[in-house]
Amino acid sequence: MGVIVDRVSVVRAYLLEMFSHGLPEFVRRDDREILMLLDGVGGFQFIPLLVRKVLRDADSPISSTWFRWQAPIPGLMLVDLMWRTRNQRRAEMLADKLLALHRNHPDARIHIISYSGGAGVAVFALELLKGRVPIESLLLFAPAISPSYNLGPALRRVHRAYVMMSRKDTWLLGAGTRLFGTMDRKRVRSAGMVGFAVPPELSVEDQQSYKRIRIIEWCDDFRRYGHSGGHTGWAQVSFLRQHLQGLLAGQPTLPTRSLDVYAQNGNK
Repeated sequence: MGVIVDRVSVVRAYLLEMFSHGLPEFVRRDDREILMLLDGVGGFQFIPLLVRKVLRDADSPISSTWFRWQAPIPGLMLVDLMWRTRNQRRAEMLADKLLALHRNHPDARIHIISYSGGAGVAVFALELLKGRVPIESLLLFAPAISPSYNLGPALRRVHRAYVMMSRKDTWLLGAGTRLFGTMDRKRVRSAGMVGFAVPPELSVEDQQSYKRIRIIEWCDDFRRYGHSGGHTGWAQVSFLRQHLQGLLAGQPTLPTRSLDVYAQNGNK
């Protein structure tokens, strides 16, 4: 029941925000910090809208932009999830957009928030950039990526990365990606449900990248923030209002844990 309530609450907040403020491509506040927002499959843009609501309500100085990687017609979830070649092209476009953002604002701290399938596009784009754009923080909410995917190349210039996961996300990131595949086209439960595993035989550079990852796993305490553990719980306004600013500042108010890089790569 809680997961259904989460979804209804998120949809209601989304509709009110869209009606009241719409979704301009760029909201300029203070360009010393700029947030890039990517939603999940379907293209309804829940994360861009609701993150902006939280920033505006808090009178945050962070500027924000968003990137539509999904099909132009909203609701084509399987197309967005399964069309890997198109997603790779969209990742190239996102990489170009991040390069332009860095070029036009060379002193800005750039953050990326990506949700579900959008996490895959964000990771693909960062791989293509090969460290040419420094990223202050990368937030992967419920990533629809396979647990064994090597994040190392994507994290070369990422100062800190947070992976938000929930073992209660059994429908979309469990059965859904086992049946239809993850963004990297593996038919497994997604990392947004079971977490990432450190791939074997990582390079030294990739091991350093993995040490910058912090895992935030849903637990019953999250219910007090309006998050019941389902896929849309990460977009709850009450949850984002409580924790978004701390995550962007590198001072999370949620319990985090690291991945044991050396143990999984046979090193001391």
